[in-house]
This record gives sequence, C-alpha cells and structure tokens, in this order.
Amino acid sequence: MSNSQTMCRILDEIEIPNAGAVRGNITLPASVGGATVTWVSSNPDVITDRDNGALRAGVVTRGDSDCKVTLTATVSLDGAVAEKSIEVCVRKAPEPITEDDYAGYLFGHFIGEENENSEQIYFAVSRDGLHFKDMNNGNPVLVSTVGERGVRDPYLYRSAEGDRYFLIATDLSIYHRGGWFQNEQGYYDASTTGSSCLVLWESEDLVQWGEPKLLPVAPANAGMAWAPEMIYYEKTGEYIIFFSSSIMNPETKYKTKPNAIYYVTTRDFVHFSETGLLIDNQTDNERDGNRREIIDTTILQIGDIYYSASKDGDNAEANGGIRIMRSRDPLDAKSWEKVLDLDELGLEVSGLGIRTLDNSTLEGPELFRYNKRDWADPNVPEYGLMADQYAIGAGYLPLKTTDPEDVRNERNSWKILAPEQYSFDRLKKRHGTIFCITEQELKRLEREFA
Repeated sequence: MSNSQTMCRILDEIEIPNAGAVRGNITLPASVGGATVTWVSSNPDVITDRDNGALRAGVVTRGDSDCKVTLTATVSLDGAVAEKSIEVCVRKAPEPITEDDYAGYLFGHFIGEENENSEQIYFAVSRDGLHFKDMNNGNPVLVSTVGERGVRDPYLYRSAEGDRYFLIATDLSIYHRGGWFQNEQGYYDASTTGSSCLVLWESEDLVQWGEPKLLPVAPANAGMAWAPEMIYYEKTGEYIIFFSSSIMNPETKYKTKPNAIYYVTTRDFVHFSETGLLIDNQTDNERDGNRREIIDTTILQIGDIYYSASKDGDNAEANGGIRIMRSRDPLDAKSWEKVLDLDELGLEVSGLGIRTLDNSTLEGPELFRYNKRDWADPNVPEYGLMADQYAIGAGYLPLKTTDPEDVRNERNSWKILAPEQYSFDRLKKRHGTIFCITEQELKRLEREFA
C-alpha cells in the first residue's frame, strides 16, 4: 500500500462519534494507525484541543444554545502530512437537576435462569425506595440480541451532564449454556469461558433505548467480564467502567490469579483505555497463602471518598464476606482499604432464613443514596445497601445506613429492614440496580411501562 493510500485509510478512520449531537467529553486520539495526530478546535472554550493536567483534550463545555465547532486533525506519517476537518454540534446544556427534583427510584434487574426471558432487563419503580411495583406487565423492557443473548447484573447510570442514560450488563446466559456446571479444572465454566464483553444500551429518556452493543472491556485471555458498574471520574473527565474478571492461562486453562475487579475508562463508549486492576484480591486472614476471590463490586462516592461493596470470597471460601472498602483515588488499586464486613456489624439475622451476612449467603451488593425527601432527618443522608440472597433464592435483602464507617454499629447507623418495611412486588429481583429518578422521569416511565 502506498503512503497516499495509507494516509487516506487513516483519515477515513478518524471520526468523532455522535458528531451531530455531542453531549459530553469526546476522544481526540493522539495516534491512529501508527500516525501522529494533532488537533485544533475552532472554539477551545467549547471543545478543548490541549491537555490540562489529567484532563486530556476534548473536554466539552455546553452552553445555553447549540454550538457548532470545527475540529481539524493534522496527521503525520513518515514525512507525509494531511488534514481532516470535522464539524460537530455541541448540544445546549440541559436544565440542572437538584436534590429536590428527585422523586422516585427505578429498579433494573433480571429475574433468574429458568427460561430465555429470565436473563433480560426488567423494570420496577418506587416512590420511597422501599415499595416497588413491577412494570411492563412483568415482561422484560430490554432484550439482548447480541453476544450470549442474555444479560444479568444490570447497572443504570446518568451521564455527567444529566441528559443521557446508560445501562450496562453482563453478557451471559446460563439458560442458553444449559445451566451452571463445573469444568475439569473445578471452575464454573461460565467464569472461564465467558464473554470478555459487556452489553450497553443508551437512552435519552429512559423509555426509548438504542440497540444493544457489545463493549470489549476485558483482556483477550479473560475468562469472563461480570457485574459491571460505572462512575464518572471528574479528575480525567471520563467514565470508569469496572467489572469482575478472571485472567486465564491459555495453555493450562487455569486461572493465573483469583477473580478480581478490573476497569477501563472511556468518554464515548467507543474508545477505551487498556484494562487495569481496580481492586485486588484480599489477603487478610488468608489461609494457606490463598488470596480470596472478589466479584460484584459497587461504588458510591460520598464527598471525596469512594466507598465500594463487594462479594469478597467465593461461595465456599472461608473468611470472606460482603466487604466495604474506601479510597480517595479509585484508580489506585493499592489505595483501597477495608472499612468493614457486614457480618462484623452484629446485626440480627434470625428469622431471615440465613445464618450470617457473608459470602456464603449473599452476593451482588448494590450501594445507592436515598433521595433527600426520604431521609428521616433532612440533614442526615441515608444510604441503601441491597444484597442478593443467592443461597436461599430469596432475592434482595435491603439494609440502610447513615454512616458507612460505623464499623461496630456503635451509633446504630446500620439496620436490616424488616419484611413489613419493604416490598419488591411479584418478580424476584436478582442482582440489579437502584437508580434515582425525577418526578418527570417517573411519570414518563409509568405512562410507557405501567
């Protein structure tokens, strides 16, 4: 291929996703196909073309009206230079959402593995975060047509700008796989031969969703990518998508280390960073030098601290639990430190059908903040922690706290809700997501899916 042909191919590859309706930070690649790329923005106040500390070029500032910006890429390869200009339209900023606007909750979840519709996305809504009503006549709202044609462990997230919604989920169908079974190495086969992709849907109104697409997030030698969630990281202007994964030895077919929590960063869900380690295996109280597996991580930012909750330890691993950790720098795997394990709080579990609040009984924890109107004290935020009672197939067990760091519950800030305090309606809620919504969003959902 001649230099001119190579340069034409590279220019063709340079695109800005959703150029006609930019609503968030964009990726301006510094290299494409071995060529160096530099960028100039016709309006750096709207789209930056220079790095600023940890913020890479491509930071978007939306104003009170739509704004067109021309981005010019200069491509250099082996002495050859070419340019390409791309006009983008930055949409006007949405009205900001205040705490007082939040009026309800959307619960996204799957329901089981019994048939091909069980591992799809179901919705339920609530006004108080405690009493939910199933939507869409008990039918799935979203059905995966990609990958394994089943999705589990969904997570809903509002864009940093507030006017887009993302739903990511595990690309896995135990039904289509024929059930859970162990392979000759003693692993559950789905954790070693699973998809290295996640499934993503996008929406602008929570009602109309685009087509599902696969996100290649885990390394090629990963055995699975499970239970994804995401947060927006203001320091870099990117989304952090994190998930549980196993890293396999392609020759021995054994894991090179126990399952841990990995991540990628992205601005546009098209360009992704290399996969990195977010939270490593835990070593305290380890037995025989074996680190415990860790899966099902959820993260909630409170002030400048990031709190995570994870299933620490495989089902039968001793010393594991539902562990809460904290960090001020979520991308530094060594910065995460233990706060507590749920079973250390001394909460009463008699009558719940489980022995203790640890990894042998619970999985799929989900952290969220209750809407301000639902706090007992308007000056004291309340947080929810749901955990899936997988061992007895009973669905979610809800807990509340006003202080995640009340490690011995000396201030009585942690509580398990009694059965009469909540209801999840008819469908079993498996490993799902609790998403705060406004009055307008709640009414829109009720009109569409009631």
